Amino acid sequence: MQTMVVFTSEILLLGLLICGAIQDILRFKLPNWLTLATAVVAVVWVALTTPSFGNILLHAVAGVAMLATGMLAYRFNMLGGGDVKWLAGLALWIGLSVDLVRFLMLTSFIGGLLAIFILLLSRLKPAYGLRDGKRHLPYGVAIAAAGLDFWFRRGQLSQDLMILANS
Repeated sequence: MQTMVVFTSEILLLGLLICGAIQDILRFKLPNWLTLATAVVAVVWVALTTPSFGNILLHAVAGVAMLATGMLAYRFNMLGGGDVKWLAGLALWIGLSVDLVRFLMLTSFIGGLLAIFILLLSRLKPAYGLRDGKRHLPYGVAIAAAGLDFWFRRGQLSQDLMILANS
């Protein structure tokens, strides 16, 4: 039963990552239900896959730290509110570890590539991403891509699928 709940949580995360990227491309917005669902499913997954209370606490600290840091970035118009909440929800999944550093570095790198792509796209479609006279970046795409990296490397379901594929 526990394995089934873990796999279901991981399938839900995969769906949330894909849905978040699509939402941000189309609407430049990450809805509250998406960020909340990411966090709630993370709590279930961490509770079932993390061996000790100390490790569970590291996941909680990662989420709170990401939210606090993200709020500063939001305050200075560096990130949108949905981006901040989604980063915090995904930090709950990842925990306070080197994996979180990898996630943030990948998010930043992919975000930079995305910014270059959007600048090039704006030459073909000048109205894309323009709101209130400013060009917006669907940063949720970069967040989702880095989240997929975590899903493939750390998820039990993805690791079991890799074993099956290599058999």
